Amino acid sequence: MDKITRLLLLYSKLIQGEKVNKLSFCVETDSLPRTFDRDIEDVRLYLSEMFCNEELIYDRQENNYYFAGPQRKALETIEYLFIERVLLDTGGLRADEMDGLLTHLAENCENVGKMVLHEKECITQYDEPLHKKAILKMHGDLATIITNKAVIRINYIKMSGEVVEREVIPCAIKYDFGYLYLIAFLKTSNKQYPAYFRVDRIYSFSVVQSQRMDEMQRVAEYMERYSKGITQMYGGEFVEIIISCKKEFYPYIHDKFRNANIVEDEDNTVNVKLNTFEDGFIKWIMSQPVDLVHVIEPISIKEKIVNEANRLLGAYKEEQKDGKEN
Repeated sequence: MDKITRLLLLYSKLIQGEKVNKLSFCVETDSLPRTFDRDIEDVRLYLSEMFCNEELIYDRQENNYYFAGPQRKALETIEYLFIERVLLDTGGLRADEMDGLLTHLAENCENVGKMVLHEKECITQYDEPLHKKAILKMHGDLATIITNKAVIRINYIKMSGEVVEREVIPCAIKYDFGYLYLIAFLKTSNKQYPAYFRVDRIYSFSVVQSQRMDEMQRVAEYMERYSKGITQMYGGEFVEIIISCKKEFYPYIHDKFRNANIVEDEDNTVNVKLNTFEDGFIKWIMSQPVDLVHVIEPISIKEKIVNEANRLLGAYKEEQKDGKEN
């Protein structure tokens, strides 16, 4: 093997995080140990002249050379397939953004050719969201704003199509049912809880100023006390609720409400205490099988569930009545 090819092979192994054994490399490249030593010195010289951060380490016991610090490692096939499945099923990205993201991941897999081909087959079956908005960059910019603790002014497109301007104090970004949401306090409001803004409806934003200390504390308190209580991106009061559910249903409750705790354990049922925002909880509980889970307290939540059920019942009865008249 000629010198250039040999050096490129050695360097590519090192930057990919491999530990290069001197004897094994000499056998692979049909070269002498002294030749290998000269190649290593060439690599060290290159790193020095290019002011690279990598440090070439020699493990005398194993007779290996490797770069110090975190090493880049290709995704395993099972890792890629898992990420691909989750991303495709969320359906949150425009088709071209999803294709680009998955292609980039596939190109960093162990079996590049096979995974890229697999990705191209899968993306043909992907159904993009109806809004068809590019959100990758917006998400990245908002994530940076949250890290930098800034106050921003957003131009937001409401469901009606009206564009409104809001000054907000960003807290976090959360995914729910196919959409990404910016969770943020309205700067001009004294409400205890933040509002939710769909990221695909944020037309643009600009930085207003850095957050004041009291605004930072407001965000920190929300993230610590309330962020795990969000259900289906609806607000309302943050309340403590006790529900009763079958034991086999509890793992689902725990995964849905990460602050859920068992307070009473009976034969085949458990009573569970959780803290959540009431509006989202009511919409969630009404979609669950009543023979598996129901609310014990507070009474106010049970009354709101009854009122919502009666409202739905009335609407469908009205439809049946109109149908008979027609």
